[in-house]
Amino acid sequence: MKKYPGSCLCGYVKFTLSGKPSDPHLCYCQICQKWSGAPVVAWVNFPLSSLKYACGEPTLYRSSPKTQRGFCPKCGSTLFALDDGSTKICMTTAVLDDKDKITPEFESFKESSPPWLHVPDVE
Repeated sequence: MKKYPGSCLCGYVKFTLSGKPSDPHLCYCQICQKWSGAPVVAWVNFPLSSLKYACGEPTLYRSSPKTQRGFCPKCGSTLFALDDGSTKICMTTAVLDDKDKITPEFESFKESSPPWLHVPDVE
């Protein structure tokens, strides 16, 4: 089974995911924008049970009634979103060591994209 290691900016939180990644996409929603400080966030799902921490653990923040977001307590790197009761974890692709191998397949909340942002259509 393929493994996907990753870490935060400072290296305090290091992890490995395994299994088949699913639903790689770009999200332009206002929650993602505020949380990341960026106009768009690239996401990919993995089985939650495959997440293993090599060191450190993220801090969780409840960003909506059904979702928590994980970030590094030392450097603040955005790491993941986790819906209550879900068996999948939605990781930001930028924290994966092998991020270039995961290509977004769709976009969500494109209407929230700033008018100056020009991202090629994903399909």
